Amino acid sequence: MASTSLTFRCPDEVLEAIDNLGKERYPAANTKHGCDRSKTLIDIMRAGIEALSDGSVVLPAPAEVRQQSSYVRQDLSDSLLEARITEIVERKTEPLRAALKAELKAELLGEAAA
Repeated sequence: MASTSLTFRCPDEVLEAIDNLGKERYPAANTKHGCDRSKTLIDIMRAGIEALSDGSVVLPAPAEVRQQSSYVRQDLSDSLLEARITEIVERKTEPLRAALKAELKAELLGEAAA
């Protein structure tokens, strides 16, 4: 059996449900939870994967969550942050700048022709 560890946040009510199932299936008096959470979770995950695979359980569509890119979450120095902001501003304003340049060129050529 694999020994890879998973670490994730879990709501208290879910942990309580896991512990309640675990106490019935894998009681262990020497743990602070009173059960073997790992064995309990493995059983729950196997049952869930089987139910999802055979179609007896369908997960609801996930809510759309927009997460910041890992680049933004990194601890950026002021100069890197400033450079990134400048890059984004230039990219987003390029069409506006091009239109403004064309308008000014036409206006100046019109004045020169008059």
